[in-house]
Amino acid sequence: MTTIGLYEQIKNDCGYLKLDRAGEVFATLADDAKAHHWTHVEFLARLLDEEAVHTRNRRLAARLRYARFPFRKTIEDFDFEFQPSIDRKLVEDLATLRFITENRPILLLGQPGCGKTHLAVALATRAVEAGYRGYFTTADDMVRHLCRAQTDGTFATKFRTYTAPTVLVVDDVGLLPMPDPRAAAAFFQIVSHRYDNGHPTIVTTNRSLPDWGRVFGDAVVASAILDRLMHNAVVFNIKGPSWRLKDHEPLTTALTDRDERRPN
Repeated sequence: MTTIGLYEQIKNDCGYLKLDRAGEVFATLADDAKAHHWTHVEFLARLLDEEAVHTRNRRLAARLRYARFPFRKTIEDFDFEFQPSIDRKLVEDLATLRFITENRPILLLGQPGCGKTHLAVALATRAVEAGYRGYFTTADDMVRHLCRAQTDGTFATKFRTYTAPTVLVVDDVGLLPMPDPRAAAAFFQIVSHRYDNGHPTIVTTNRSLPDWGRVFGDAVVASAILDRLMHNAVVFNIKGPSWRLKDHEPLTTALTDRDERRPN
C-alpha cells in the first residue's frame, strides 16, 4: 500500500474511533518524526498528547456551556484593593477547591455591585476547570422553574438540574420576594438535598441573614435553610462600595449628602 493509501486508512480509522484530533495531525507529526528522528514511542506519545489535550478542552467547553455562567471571571481578575474587607488569603484558599471535598457552603453578603457574583462565578469556574460540574442560577429563576415544574409534572427532572452539579451558584437571594410558599419550600429542598449529599452551594445575597424570614415569607423555613447553609460555611460580609458606581463616586456622594441635608 502506498504512503497516501496508508494515510487515508489511518485518517478513516481515526474518524471511526472518534480520534478527531489525531486524524487531523498525524500526517504532520509523521513528517516531524522523520525530520527529527523520533522513535516510534516518541511519535505515539505526541500523537496521543494532541488527542488528550483536544479531548480535555472539548469536555471543558461542554461543562462551561452546561454551567450557564453569566460571564467568565477569575480570581486573578478581582481587585482586592478596591474591596479590602475581603480576605484575599481566604479566597485563594477556597480556590484550591478544598471547600468541595469538605462540603463547605460559601455565603457572600453585600450590597449590589460589590463583587459577590464575580467571586462566586470565579470559584465555580475554577471547579469546572478542575473537572467538576457546576451550574449558575439566580434565586428567582430557580424557584420559578421549580414551581412551574410542580405544575407540569416535571419536578423530578428539574430538581436534578440543581442538585446534580457538584457546585451550585445561587445568585441574588432576596433581591426579589418569594411570596409563594411553594418557592420557599422548593428552595429548602434544593439546599437540604445538596447538604445531605455533600455538594457545596455558593450563595450571594444583598439581604442580611436575619431578613431571610421576610425574604421567604416564613421564618421557620428560612431558619431551616440557614441551618444547612451556615453549617461549616465560609461567610464573606463585604462592606465595600459598588464596582459599577466607582466611576461616579463624586455624583453619588453629592446625592447622598443632599438627601441627608433635606429636612424631613
